[in-house]
Amino acid sequence: MKTAGIRISDSRDNVLDVRLADILEEIQNGSLMSWCILFLDGMPNPGEGKSLAELQNKINKSENGLHVTWNDIRFIEKKFFQIYETVISGCGDDKFLHRYKDDQLMYQSCDIVIDLVDCAFWEVYSKDPKLIDRLKSKFQETEDV
Repeated sequence: MKTAGIRISDSRDNVLDVRLADILEEIQNGSLMSWCILFLDGMPNPGEGKSLAELQNKINKSENGLHVTWNDIRFIEKKFFQIYETVISGCGDDKFLHRYKDDQLMYQSCDIVIDLVDCAFWEVYSKDPKLIDRLKSKFQETEDV
């Protein structure tokens, strides 16, 4: 199946106005996939600092990211006041969940890749064209990548 990608840059007052939860709610089969957080950087909510700093460090220094469940991703997202950058991949087959030297290979191998780039925009790659269509319908400022 061919992979399609979309860049989402909806903003308000020149600040990205799309949260990870906004993207996750459009993924209809998330609980049926295996997930991996390959990179995570952000500002934790008050009282979450030390534990989330340890989690970020564990993810970012790991050889192949942190394998998590669908519920884990949704839970972690709620712990952050703002996520600055992240790379999250999801696959029906967890053998594809690892770090890639070539991002294009990751986009083609994984069923879904969600990438937040420097708080500026999201890129979502998916083998499910209906997901890309739902994201295009939901957000105003999008372009194909």
